[in-house]
Amino acid sequence: MIRRNNQGMRLESFARDFSSQSFEEDKSIDFDAAGLYVPAAQTIFATVFSSCVSIFSCWLIPVGAISAVRTLALTALSGILVMRKPIKIGQTRGVNTIFSALRPCCVLYVFCLVLEQLIHTCISTESTYEHGFWRRMLYHANMLIMMVAGFLRAKKPRSESDLAFLIAAGSVFLIAVLPPPALALSGPLCSPPTLWNAGERILRSFLFSCVYVVLVYSAAPISNNLPDTLICIARSATASAWVLGAVSYMLPLAIIQITLIVFSSFRSTTQYNAVPAQLNGDIECLVEDDANKVSQTSSHGTLQEHYMLNSTQEHQSLSLPSDDPDVTNALAIFKGSRPSAPNSLNFKLTVPPTYGSGAIGEFRAQ
Repeated sequence: MIRRNNQGMRLESFARDFSSQSFEEDKSIDFDAAGLYVPAAQTIFATVFSSCVSIFSCWLIPVGAISAVRTLALTALSGILVMRKPIKIGQTRGVNTIFSALRPCCVLYVFCLVLEQLIHTCISTESTYEHGFWRRMLYHANMLIMMVAGFLRAKKPRSESDLAFLIAAGSVFLIAVLPPPALALSGPLCSPPTLWNAGERILRSFLFSCVYVVLVYSAAPISNNLPDTLICIARSATASAWVLGAVSYMLPLAIIQITLIVFSSFRSTTQYNAVPAQLNGDIECLVEDDANKVSQTSSHGTLQEHYMLNSTQEHQSLSLPSDDPDVTNALAIFKGSRPSAPNSLNFKLTVPPTYGSGAIGEFRAQ
Protein backbone atom coordinates (compact mmCIF):
# COMPACT_ATOMS: atom_id res chain seq x y z
CA MET A 1 0.00 0.00 0.00
CA ILE A 2 2.83 2.38 0.81
CA ARG A 3 4.50 1.59 -2.48
CA ARG A 4 1.35 2.35 -4.44
CA ASN A 5 0.89 5.65 -2.65
CA ASN A 6 4.48 6.63 -3.41
CA GLN A 7 4.01 5.80 -7.08
CA GLY A 8 0.75 7.75 -7.14
CA MET A 9 2.37 10.77 -5.55
CA ARG A 10 5.26 10.57 -8.00
CA LEU A 11 2.90 10.47 -10.98
CA GLU A 12 0.83 13.31 -9.56
CA SER A 13 3.91 15.48 -9.03
CA PHE A 14 5.07 14.76 -12.56
CA ALA A 15 1.66 15.77 -13.95
CA ARG A 16 1.62 19.00 -11.94
CA ASP A 17 5.14 19.84 -12.99
CA PHE A 18 4.27 19.29 -16.65
CA SER A 19 1.13 21.41 -16.34
CA SER A 20 2.93 24.27 -14.61
CA GLN A 21 5.59 24.36 -17.30
CA SER A 22 3.09 24.31 -20.15
CA PHE A 23 0.49 26.76 -18.92
CA GLU A 24 2.34 29.12 -16.63
CA GLU A 25 1.47 32.68 -17.54
CA ASP A 26 4.35 34.86 -18.72
CA LYS A 27 3.61 38.55 -18.88
CA SER A 28 6.09 39.30 -21.67
CA ILE A 29 8.84 37.73 -23.77
CA ASP A 30 12.37 39.08 -23.45
CA PHE A 31 13.77 38.58 -26.95
CA ASP A 32 17.00 40.37 -26.00
CA ALA A 33 17.96 37.70 -23.48
CA ALA A 34 20.28 34.95 -24.71
CA GLY A 35 18.60 32.41 -22.44
CA LEU A 36 15.41 32.63 -24.48
CA TYR A 37 17.07 30.88 -27.43
CA VAL A 38 18.37 27.88 -25.49
CA PRO A 39 15.05 25.99 -26.00
CA ALA A 40 15.51 26.46 -29.75
CA ALA A 41 18.75 24.47 -29.68
CA GLN A 42 17.08 21.96 -27.39
CA THR A 43 14.21 21.46 -29.87
CA ILE A 44 16.52 21.02 -32.85
CA PHE A 45 18.66 18.54 -30.93
CA ALA A 46 15.61 16.52 -29.82
CA THR A 47 14.29 16.25 -33.39
CA VAL A 48 17.64 15.22 -34.87
CA PHE A 49 18.24 12.82 -31.98
CA SER A 50 14.88 11.14 -32.62
CA SER A 51 15.77 10.75 -36.28
CA CYS A 52 19.09 9.13 -35.36
CA VAL A 53 17.38 6.75 -32.93
CA SER A 54 14.94 5.60 -35.63
CA ILE A 55 17.85 4.94 -37.98
CA PHE A 56 20.01 3.05 -35.48
CA SER A 57 17.01 1.01 -34.32
CA CYS A 58 16.78 -0.43 -37.82
CA TRP A 59 20.54 -0.78 -38.27
CA LEU A 60 21.49 -2.50 -35.01
CA ILE A 61 18.69 -5.08 -35.04
CA PRO A 62 18.63 -7.99 -37.51
CA VAL A 63 16.27 -7.56 -40.44
CA GLY A 64 14.07 -10.44 -39.38
CA ALA A 65 13.64 -9.00 -35.86
CA ILE A 66 12.89 -5.37 -36.83
CA SER A 67 9.54 -4.14 -35.53
CA ALA A 68 7.93 -0.82 -36.42
CA VAL A 69 6.33 -0.68 -32.96
CA ARG A 70 9.71 -1.07 -31.23
CA THR A 71 11.28 1.59 -33.42
CA LEU A 72 8.39 3.96 -32.78
CA ALA A 73 8.61 3.44 -29.01
CA LEU A 74 12.35 4.12 -28.90
CA THR A 75 12.05 7.15 -31.19
CA ALA A 76 9.21 8.71 -29.22
CA LEU A 77 10.86 8.01 -25.88
CA SER A 78 14.08 9.72 -26.94
CA GLY A 79 12.20 12.86 -27.94
CA ILE A 80 10.14 12.90 -24.76
CA LEU A 81 13.20 12.63 -22.52
CA VAL A 82 14.93 15.55 -24.22
CA MET A 83 11.84 17.80 -24.35
CA ARG A 84 10.48 16.97 -20.89
CA LYS A 85 11.67 20.25 -19.35
CA PRO A 86 12.95 23.49 -20.86
CA ILE A 87 16.59 24.30 -20.27
CA LYS A 88 16.62 27.65 -18.48
CA ILE A 89 19.50 30.02 -17.93
CA GLY A 90 18.67 32.65 -15.37
CA GLN A 91 15.22 34.18 -14.99
CA THR A 92 14.44 34.84 -18.64
CA ARG A 93 10.91 36.05 -19.31
CA GLY A 94 8.89 34.14 -21.88
CA VAL A 95 10.72 30.79 -21.82
CA ASN A 96 7.57 28.88 -20.91
CA THR A 97 5.55 30.60 -23.63
CA ILE A 98 8.10 29.82 -26.31
CA PHE A 99 8.72 26.27 -25.07
CA SER A 100 5.00 25.45 -25.16
CA ALA A 101 4.99 26.21 -28.89
CA LEU A 102 8.34 24.48 -29.55
CA ARG A 103 7.57 21.23 -27.74
CA PRO A 104 5.32 19.70 -30.51
CA CYS A 105 8.13 19.91 -33.09
CA CYS A 106 9.58 16.51 -32.21
CA VAL A 107 6.08 15.04 -31.89
CA LEU A 108 5.20 16.27 -35.38
CA TYR A 109 8.34 14.70 -36.81
CA VAL A 110 7.56 11.32 -35.23
CA PHE A 111 3.96 11.63 -36.42
CA CYS A 112 5.17 12.15 -40.00
CA LEU A 113 7.33 9.01 -39.69
CA VAL A 114 4.25 7.06 -38.62
CA LEU A 115 2.23 8.39 -41.56
CA GLU A 116 4.99 7.49 -43.98
CA GLN A 117 5.12 4.00 -42.51
CA LEU A 118 1.34 3.62 -42.85
CA ILE A 119 1.58 4.34 -46.57
CA HIS A 120 3.52 1.13 -47.09
CA THR A 121 1.28 -1.13 -45.01
CA CYS A 122 -1.38 -1.84 -47.64
CA ILE A 123 0.30 -3.10 -50.81
CA SER A 124 -0.96 -5.46 -53.49
CA THR A 125 1.12 -7.85 -55.56
CA GLU A 126 -0.18 -6.23 -58.76
CA SER A 127 1.25 -2.77 -58.06
CA THR A 128 3.98 -1.59 -60.42
CA TYR A 129 5.74 1.69 -61.10
CA GLU A 130 3.33 2.51 -63.93
CA HIS A 131 0.39 1.75 -61.68
CA GLY A 132 1.18 4.64 -59.32
CA PHE A 133 2.81 7.06 -61.75
CA TRP A 134 0.01 9.66 -61.66
CA ARG A 135 -0.31 9.39 -57.90
CA ARG A 136 3.40 10.17 -57.58
CA MET A 137 2.95 13.20 -59.82
CA LEU A 138 0.00 14.38 -57.75
CA TYR A 139 2.03 13.90 -54.56
CA HIS A 140 4.95 16.00 -55.80
CA ALA A 141 2.56 18.67 -57.11
CA ASN A 142 0.95 18.95 -53.67
CA MET A 143 4.36 19.14 -52.06
CA LEU A 144 5.22 22.02 -54.38
CA ILE A 145 2.00 23.78 -53.35
CA MET A 146 2.85 23.26 -49.68
CA MET A 147 6.27 24.77 -50.27
CA VAL A 148 4.67 27.85 -51.86
CA ALA A 149 2.34 28.15 -48.84
CA GLY A 150 5.38 27.94 -46.57
CA PHE A 151 7.06 30.80 -48.41
CA LEU A 152 3.86 32.85 -48.17
CA ARG A 153 3.98 32.45 -44.42
CA ALA A 154 7.71 33.21 -44.41
CA LYS A 155 7.10 36.48 -46.25
CA LYS A 156 4.63 37.67 -43.58
CA PRO A 157 5.20 35.55 -40.47
CA ARG A 158 3.06 37.77 -38.24
CA SER A 159 0.16 38.08 -40.65
CA GLU A 160 -3.25 37.15 -39.26
CA SER A 161 -4.36 35.79 -42.63
CA ASP A 162 -4.76 32.00 -42.71
CA LEU A 163 -4.52 31.66 -46.49
CA ALA A 164 -1.17 29.86 -46.26
CA PHE A 165 -2.54 27.49 -43.62
CA LEU A 166 -5.62 26.66 -45.70
CA ILE A 167 -3.53 26.01 -48.82
CA ALA A 168 -1.18 23.67 -46.95
CA ALA A 169 -4.05 21.92 -45.16
CA GLY A 170 -5.81 21.33 -48.47
CA SER A 171 -2.66 19.82 -49.96
CA VAL A 172 -2.26 17.51 -46.97
CA PHE A 173 -5.85 16.36 -47.38
CA LEU A 174 -5.31 15.57 -51.07
CA ILE A 175 -2.18 13.58 -50.22
CA ALA A 176 -4.11 11.65 -47.59
CA VAL A 177 -6.92 10.85 -50.05
CA LEU A 178 -4.56 9.98 -52.91
CA PRO A 179 -1.28 8.90 -51.26
CA PRO A 180 1.77 7.85 -53.24
CA PRO A 181 1.95 4.13 -54.11
CA ALA A 182 3.24 1.74 -51.46
CA LEU A 183 6.46 -0.22 -51.72
CA ALA A 184 7.04 -3.63 -50.15
CA LEU A 185 9.33 -3.79 -47.09
CA SER A 186 9.71 -0.01 -46.99
CA GLY A 187 9.14 2.68 -44.43
CA PRO A 188 11.24 4.67 -41.98
CA LEU A 189 10.32 2.47 -38.98
CA CYS A 190 11.01 -1.00 -40.33
CA SER A 191 13.44 -0.69 -43.26
CA PRO A 192 17.20 -0.26 -42.69
CA PRO A 193 18.16 2.79 -44.76
CA THR A 194 21.29 3.12 -46.82
CA LEU A 195 24.00 5.52 -45.73
CA TRP A 196 22.81 8.12 -48.26
CA ASN A 197 19.16 7.79 -47.18
CA ALA A 198 20.15 7.99 -43.53
CA GLY A 199 22.05 11.23 -44.11
CA GLU A 200 19.08 12.61 -46.03
CA ARG A 201 16.68 11.77 -43.21
CA ILE A 202 18.92 13.45 -40.64
CA LEU A 203 19.22 16.50 -42.88
CA ARG A 204 15.44 16.65 -43.29
CA SER A 205 14.90 16.50 -39.54
CA PHE A 206 17.45 19.26 -38.98
CA LEU A 207 16.01 21.58 -41.64
CA PHE A 208 12.43 20.89 -40.57
CA SER A 209 13.18 21.72 -36.95
CA CYS A 210 15.12 24.84 -37.94
CA VAL A 211 12.26 26.18 -40.08
CA TYR A 212 9.73 25.35 -37.38
CA VAL A 213 11.78 27.02 -34.63
CA VAL A 214 12.39 30.19 -36.63
CA LEU A 215 8.69 30.46 -37.45
CA VAL A 216 7.77 30.11 -33.77
CA TYR A 217 10.21 32.82 -32.70
CA SER A 218 9.17 35.16 -35.52
CA ALA A 219 5.47 34.91 -34.62
CA ALA A 220 5.52 33.91 -30.96
CA PRO A 221 2.23 33.53 -29.07
CA ILE A 222 1.09 36.73 -27.43
CA SER A 223 0.30 34.78 -24.24
CA ASN A 224 0.83 31.34 -22.81
CA ASN A 225 -2.76 30.17 -23.15
CA LEU A 226 -3.98 27.23 -25.19
CA PRO A 227 -5.67 29.04 -28.15
CA ASP A 228 -2.68 31.30 -28.91
CA THR A 229 -0.26 28.38 -28.60
CA LEU A 230 -2.33 26.15 -30.90
CA ILE A 231 -2.54 28.87 -33.55
CA CYS A 232 1.24 29.32 -33.49
CA ILE A 233 1.80 25.56 -33.69
CA ALA A 234 -0.63 25.08 -36.58
CA ARG A 235 0.83 27.91 -38.66
CA SER A 236 4.44 26.88 -38.03
CA ALA A 237 3.78 23.19 -38.70
CA THR A 238 1.98 23.69 -42.01
CA ALA A 239 4.64 26.15 -43.20
CA SER A 240 7.52 23.74 -42.47
CA ALA A 241 5.99 20.30 -43.22
CA TRP A 242 7.00 20.41 -46.88
CA VAL A 243 10.63 19.82 -45.85
CA LEU A 244 9.78 16.29 -44.71
CA GLY A 245 8.14 15.25 -47.98
CA ALA A 246 9.78 17.21 -50.78
CA VAL A 247 12.35 15.70 -53.10
CA SER A 248 15.96 15.92 -51.97
CA TYR A 249 17.09 18.56 -54.45
CA MET A 250 14.48 20.99 -53.05
CA LEU A 251 15.91 20.86 -49.52
CA PRO A 252 18.28 23.84 -50.02
CA LEU A 253 15.15 25.98 -50.42
CA ALA A 254 14.61 25.55 -46.68
CA ILE A 255 17.67 27.72 -46.05
CA ILE A 256 16.17 30.39 -48.31
CA GLN A 257 12.91 30.16 -46.38
CA ILE A 258 14.72 30.66 -43.07
CA THR A 259 16.54 33.67 -44.50
CA LEU A 260 13.25 35.14 -45.72
CA ILE A 261 11.62 34.64 -42.31
CA VAL A 262 14.48 36.38 -40.51
CA PHE A 263 14.54 39.23 -43.02
CA SER A 264 10.76 39.72 -42.80
CA SER A 265 10.89 39.69 -39.01
CA PHE A 266 13.54 42.41 -38.76
CA ARG A 267 12.19 44.48 -41.63
CA SER A 268 9.41 45.98 -39.53
CA THR A 269 8.71 45.86 -35.86
CA THR A 270 5.00 45.09 -36.22
CA GLN A 271 3.52 43.18 -39.11
CA TYR A 272 0.14 42.25 -37.69
CA ASN A 273 -2.79 43.33 -39.81
CA ALA A 274 -4.31 46.66 -38.88
CA VAL A 275 -7.78 46.49 -37.35
CA PRO A 276 -10.02 49.31 -38.68
CA ALA A 277 -11.54 51.39 -35.90
CA GLN A 278 -15.17 52.31 -36.55
CA LEU A 279 -16.35 55.38 -34.65
CA ASN A 280 -19.83 56.71 -34.22
CA GLY A 281 -20.76 59.45 -36.66
CA ASP A 282 -22.10 61.67 -33.92
CA ILE A 283 -18.82 61.49 -32.01
CA GLU A 284 -16.86 62.34 -35.16
CA CYS A 285 -19.09 65.34 -35.81
CA LEU A 286 -18.64 66.55 -32.23
CA VAL A 287 -14.88 66.22 -32.47
CA GLU A 288 -14.80 68.07 -35.80
CA ASP A 289 -17.09 70.85 -34.52
CA ASP A 290 -14.97 71.28 -31.40
CA ALA A 291 -11.79 71.45 -33.50
CA ASN A 292 -13.38 74.04 -35.81
CA LYS A 293 -14.47 76.13 -32.84
CA VAL A 294 -10.99 76.04 -31.36
CA SER A 295 -9.39 77.02 -34.67
CA GLN A 296 -11.89 79.83 -35.29
CA THR A 297 -11.54 81.16 -31.77
CA SER A 298 -7.77 81.07 -31.86
CA SER A 299 -7.79 82.97 -35.18
CA HIS A 300 -9.83 85.89 -33.72
CA GLY A 301 -8.21 86.09 -30.36
CA THR A 302 -6.99 84.04 -27.48
CA LEU A 303 -8.20 80.63 -26.36
CA GLN A 304 -9.41 82.10 -23.10
CA GLU A 305 -12.57 83.53 -24.67
CA HIS A 306 -13.41 80.16 -26.20
CA TYR A 307 -13.19 78.33 -22.88
CA MET A 308 -15.13 81.05 -21.09
CA LEU A 309 -17.87 80.93 -23.74
CA ASN A 310 -18.19 77.15 -23.50
CA SER A 311 -18.19 77.32 -19.71
CA THR A 312 -20.95 79.97 -19.71
CA GLN A 313 -23.11 78.00 -22.13
CA GLU A 314 -22.66 74.86 -20.07
CA HIS A 315 -23.66 76.66 -16.85
CA GLN A 316 -26.69 78.26 -18.48
CA SER A 317 -27.87 74.89 -19.77
CA LEU A 318 -28.34 73.66 -16.19
CA SER A 319 -31.99 73.71 -15.22
CA LEU A 320 -32.65 72.91 -11.60
CA PRO A 321 -35.81 73.31 -9.52
CA SER A 322 -35.87 76.55 -7.54
CA ASP A 323 -37.85 75.13 -4.63
CA ASP A 324 -34.80 74.80 -2.41
CA PRO A 325 -33.17 78.20 -1.67
CA ASP A 326 -29.82 76.59 -0.84
CA VAL A 327 -29.58 74.99 -4.25
CA THR A 328 -30.62 78.25 -5.93
CA ASN A 329 -27.96 80.26 -4.09
CA ALA A 330 -25.28 77.68 -4.86
CA LEU A 331 -26.19 77.76 -8.54
CA ALA A 332 -26.06 81.56 -8.61
CA ILE A 333 -22.61 81.55 -7.03
CA PHE A 334 -21.44 78.90 -9.48
CA LYS A 335 -22.71 80.86 -12.53
CA GLY A 336 -20.99 83.98 -11.30
CA SER A 337 -17.56 82.32 -11.24
CA ARG A 338 -15.44 82.73 -14.39
CA PRO A 339 -12.11 80.98 -15.15
CA SER A 340 -9.24 83.36 -15.66
CA ALA A 341 -7.22 81.10 -17.96
CA PRO A 342 -7.55 77.73 -19.67
CA ASN A 343 -5.24 76.15 -17.08
CA SER A 344 -7.17 77.54 -14.09
CA LEU A 345 -9.40 75.55 -11.80
CA ASN A 346 -12.79 74.55 -13.18
CA PHE A 347 -15.58 73.71 -10.73
CA LYS A 348 -18.40 71.36 -11.66
CA LEU A 349 -21.75 71.27 -9.90
CA THR A 350 -23.10 67.81 -9.12
CA VAL A 351 -26.64 67.62 -7.75
CA PRO A 352 -28.22 64.44 -6.41
CA PRO A 353 -31.29 63.18 -8.27
CA THR A 354 -33.53 63.78 -5.24
CA TYR A 355 -33.49 67.25 -3.73
CA GLY A 356 -34.10 67.30 0.01
CA SER A 357 -34.36 70.31 2.16
CA GLY A 358 -30.69 70.13 3.11
CA ALA A 359 -29.24 69.15 -0.30
CA ILE A 360 -26.37 71.34 -1.39
CA GLY A 361 -24.37 71.08 -4.61
CA GLU A 362 -21.02 69.34 -4.43
CA PHE A 363 -18.04 71.09 -5.95
CA ARG A 364 -15.23 69.00 -7.35
CA ALA A 365 -11.95 70.35 -8.67
CA GLN A 366 -11.25 69.15 -12.20
